[in-house]
Amino acid sequence: MRRSLLAGESVKSPMRKTFFILHKYAGLTLGLLLALIGLTGSLLVFDHVLDEQLAPHTVRFNPSNQPASYAEILSAAQAAVPGNPAPTRLMTQRQAGSPHVVRFPTPEGAPGPLEVSVSPTDAEVLAIRTWGTSDYTMTWLYRLHYTLLAGKNGKIVVGFMGLLLMLFCITGAVLWWPKALRAGKDRWKRAFSISRSGNRFRFYFDIHKVIGIYFLPLLLMVSFSGVALVFPVQVEAVIGSVFKLDPLPTLPGSHADTGTPISPDQAVAIGERMFPGGTLKRIYLPRDNKDSYGLTFRAAGEAWSNYGASIVRIDQYSGEVLMSQDVTEIPLGNKILRWQFPLHNGDALGIVGRWLVLLTGLTPALLFGTGTYLWWQKRRLRHGAKTRTANKPAKPGAPVNIPAEV
Repeated sequence: MRRSLLAGESVKSPMRKTFFILHKYAGLTLGLLLALIGLTGSLLVFDHVLDEQLAPHTVRFNPSNQPASYAEILSAAQAAVPGNPAPTRLMTQRQAGSPHVVRFPTPEGAPGPLEVSVSPTDAEVLAIRTWGTSDYTMTWLYRLHYTLLAGKNGKIVVGFMGLLLMLFCITGAVLWWPKALRAGKDRWKRAFSISRSGNRFRFYFDIHKVIGIYFLPLLLMVSFSGVALVFPVQVEAVIGSVFKLDPLPTLPGSHADTGTPISPDQAVAIGERMFPGGTLKRIYLPRDNKDSYGLTFRAAGEAWSNYGASIVRIDQYSGEVLMSQDVTEIPLGNKILRWQFPLHNGDALGIVGRWLVLLTGLTPALLFGTGTYLWWQKRRLRHGAKTRTANKPAKPGAPVNIPAEV
């Protein structure tokens, strides 16, 4: 059989042929959806920075050497919301020059909670936006990425697309590996390089092959972490079967349910004593008179910058520390689970990691585009070969030159 334009090799083993068919048709039918999820994920790598560019009024406030207290921030945000509902959490400024963001319960019929951006210096309310709406662009993109704008059902679909991406990685590696072994003395160079001496078909094939194998580890990481975020219970069971995993601690409530609550600033001061050198990321406010304060910190020694995985719960009346957990001291299985979110958005690997994750998010679109081109060109070549054969009398015993499958 004549050598194929695609790689000069035919699919011989039944397993390899099965993997090829699975890889090809799953990619053609679902690759566009994976590309959409990947592209939106790339945009979300720098979501806070982009949001501040899209909403510059949220970062325009007066400088001050004496920042506003957390109590003042919460009070100003609550006064700005119609009906004065109780806030549920405060997310501290991402960096100097960013606002604090106070979150309120989801309004009826809204896709997400109400968020109020407040100046950290004078407690001026800068913006009131509903999470997940088109007016709050980056959160709308987050909802598109995480749920396809379809709620829980869309979230499940995204989870299964993550599993599909892992399958693509495995089948793609299997299809790439035999070629590397059979490419002769320069097998590894050919397997990891793009040929510019061949035709356009070969060039796009090499793009598809090389980009896929170079980004394979990152694609596996991003897809697994995405699956972990959508199906945390199932992934926890898998991790727990291999590594030591402590059960999640029960969130304790306050011992008393009457009296004068301590202020958020007092709760923060207590939490900071538990994590010296740590950076406060979020304040979860008591939901009722029996609940406690919850604070998350980026403790000293944590690899990420914008994520706080260490937690402390504080009695809202007495200020007693009810529970504390430093993420640097928990069992390996728990650490693996805590790493999934900052790995997914690249925060765990610093600025280099964020750019790598951004590029990884673009990869499914590139693989879908090149894969579709290869399929279409080969389909056209097959159709042309069949047409020429039908219009030209074949010589006895002459073979029909149809490019082989790869």
